[in-house]
Amino acid sequence: MDNLPKPPPLVDQLRRSALLVAQKPPDLPTASPEQLIALLRDSNLREAVLSRLNIVIKQKREMCSDLALLLWNSFNTVYILLQEVLAVYPKLSTSTLTMKESTRVCDALTLLQCMASHPETRKGLVKANIPFYLYPFLRASANEKPLEFVRLSSLGLIGSLAKFDDPYGPEILNFFLETQLFPLCLRCMDQGDELSRKVATLIVMKILMQEEGLDYCCAFTERFLAVVQTLSRLVEKISVNPCLQLLKYVVQCYLSLSQVSRVCDVLRYNFPPQLIDNTFHIVLREDPYTLNMLQQVFFNITSRGSRP
Repeated sequence: MDNLPKPPPLVDQLRRSALLVAQKPPDLPTASPEQLIALLRDSNLREAVLSRLNIVIKQKREMCSDLALLLWNSFNTVYILLQEVLAVYPKLSTSTLTMKESTRVCDALTLLQCMASHPETRKGLVKANIPFYLYPFLRASANEKPLEFVRLSSLGLIGSLAKFDDPYGPEILNFFLETQLFPLCLRCMDQGDELSRKVATLIVMKILMQEEGLDYCCAFTERFLAVVQTLSRLVEKISVNPCLQLLKYVVQCYLSLSQVSRVCDVLRYNFPPQLIDNTFHIVLREDPYTLNMLQQVFFNITSRGSRP
């Protein structure tokens, strides 16, 4: 966890807050972020402190950047948040996760996502392999609401890491491709509810828009088919319950894939009929940009590769 240099003034500030909290614990509604972070060490107060920190994030978005640095540089805080994640693992196999437990672990995941959103702390989270701890939530096949909230929070964290255009972007993309994150996002596109599918598809779309991500997807037939078949099943779901934003992500995925000539034959034979007929006529009428993308996809897959 010490991959980044710790700014001395910030560390001193956190130490002073920890000492003051130890001497006289403050009231949570009036506590500063530094004091709240120090209070996380008290297991009896932790649930309430997690909730309060999430309220701070929602009310004062401009503080998120400072809060990310405070969380990362404070002693043992990332470890404490991971303890909250690990605590619910046994509940996954028995489907006994309650809404109260789900809310608590989601609060912890939101703080990790706060760090994932910051360019200076994002790198540290990846180097520390923090996304590995999310695998059980992404693999779970149950769709109970408490688990779905945890899955959505986990995908939100991963989505915040997926900033491939920053200076550390190539390393983060490499991490995504070398781990199970890509296939697990495909799984969530199949298993999750609409919000989870939307976030998972956005992550896959971002990966496919990178040259290295597209090469990874098209390197093996099995891997390419897994992506195409997942997208096709998703189109079926959208045709029953239309969602323009999700449809836009799907079409962008197809557009990226259609730019690789050697896979256009396979893509053409696995292209969802709903994207060719008038299934989405009314929805696409509201979004000419997505309609134009879809027309470009159709042109690409019919003009590239070998003709039937």
